[in-house]
Amino acid sequence: MFKTRNKEGRNMKKDIHNIRGITLIALVITIIVLLILAGVTIAALTGDNGILSRATDAREQTDIAEEKEKVALAAQAALIDNNGREILQQDLEKELENGFGKNKYSVEEGENNGEQGFIVTITDTGRRYFVSENGNVEQMIPAPIVTHTINPDTQVDEGEKIAITINATATEGEITKITKPDGTSVENTTTTTYEVEENGEYKFIVEQSNGGKTTYTVEITNGKYVEKFSDIYIKTQQYTKNGQTAWIPEGFAVGTSDTINSIENGLVITDAINENHSSTGNEFVWIPAEVDEIANITSGTDSNGNPNYQGKLYNFTSTGATEKTGYGQGTNGYREPDTVASYDGNTTYLNIIKGILRNNTEDYADINTFKETMQKDYNAMIKSIEKYHGFYVGRYEMSKSDSNIAQSKANIYPLTAYTTSANTWYGLYAYGKTYNTDSVESTMIWGSQYDTMMRWMQNGENKIDVTVDIGNKRNSGTITGTSKTDIIRNIYDIYGCLFEWTLEATSTTFRVGRGGSCNYVYSPSHRINDYSYGTNSAYSSRLTLYIK
Repeated sequence: MFKTRNKEGRNMKKDIHNIRGITLIALVITIIVLLILAGVTIAALTGDNGILSRATDAREQTDIAEEKEKVALAAQAALIDNNGREILQQDLEKELENGFGKNKYSVEEGENNGEQGFIVTITDTGRRYFVSENGNVEQMIPAPIVTHTINPDTQVDEGEKIAITINATATEGEITKITKPDGTSVENTTTTTYEVEENGEYKFIVEQSNGGKTTYTVEITNGKYVEKFSDIYIKTQQYTKNGQTAWIPEGFAVGTSDTINSIENGLVITDAINENHSSTGNEFVWIPAEVDEIANITSGTDSNGNPNYQGKLYNFTSTGATEKTGYGQGTNGYREPDTVASYDGNTTYLNIIKGILRNNTEDYADINTFKETMQKDYNAMIKSIEKYHGFYVGRYEMSKSDSNIAQSKANIYPLTAYTTSANTWYGLYAYGKTYNTDSVESTMIWGSQYDTMMRWMQNGENKIDVTVDIGNKRNSGTITGTSKTDIIRNIYDIYGCLFEWTLEATSTTFRVGRGGSCNYVYSPSHRINDYSYGTNSAYSSRLTLYIK
């Protein structure tokens, strides 16, 4: 049998013998070289001076620089808020909240190298900064990082407890102490639990062994509702929330709880707070207003040389408001400021005013001086609106303190028939002028202010029908603030409680009342008998404040 032969096959054996492979020694050397190179690379990446460490340090230093810059910007803004004199804590807290967010920082008075100022702790990072009174910022030793959980985190009923659990991590050293909101403390632990029953802000102080300290605030919103307020303002100051602006007068605290701290929903202030920052005083609500919305300039000037103004008055329907026509001072129609000739010159009624006020009695010598006084008061109120773009109304119908000063408080009888000197319009008018402070002037509410308030209630995302006066919204009792449905944008006693006299006049005889419904007119000399108290035919009034 013939054998075939591949012509390439004759060289295959020879080619196989010519193939050269890597030796074991070369392989070992190669591996050793690769291991050396890997070690050098790892050493370059890691370690205290490694690339990764340096990158981490660079990132941290960048974060610190950015954080410190935000603190410095807040400090400079706070300095500007006080006209460059010195930084006030309330101004610094406001500006820090703008930069970091609510409860993302803490501020406490302190010193650094003998210099007085404020220690700012950023809660997310535990870093601390010293802010001097003139705005200089220095980084201090770090503080603990604190977080929390609450249980339950859903809405609870009154009396049901909510557990706040604090967890702390030391940035240097160890956690040494956690002080709870009630002042008690636990030591050498990184966690603790504290039970509460009411909404509010609860502050924990966490300390670590290097001297760093964090004041950590937990806000509870799912418990029993208790309104909270800021510290008392030591000067009249602008307040901004959600792009809207109000002014907080000296001597008042502003609401911090979510339901009372926004202008669109009714910004509430109070003139007294307790140690828990709950209101114990008179409460008022800010009404945004512009001069051309509330009044027109008329001819002449008042005794202070200011231009005279007259109020704009409105008719209301369920869908809106239209300006009244044919009114003005000196006419028989709806108007203000003006007197009513049938009663305002009567000595009996003027003496009621004099007896309550006990000063400036020359302002009520006769009907002419009374008219001049009303015009001067109205002009002053409008000038304040021109400067501050709003005014305050009593959150509740007007009542009277034991020292015979007008009040705006809940759970009290309004000022009317039960006090013999105030059972006419003149008594209520006089008491309306008794609540004056260094920063605000008070009066019984003007009709144009009441209309401005109602028009503000009608505006916004949720249209409100201010003409509704029946059904489950009505407060048929005679105690202020008791009906939780008789409230519009944090102002109580609108639909019911008592009718509210205003300074608005009509005809030569009547003053105009509001509340429950609009445009009730009655003789200002009308006396309400005790038996009608509680039938909603009695009249009270409502305080207003304008900032001086």
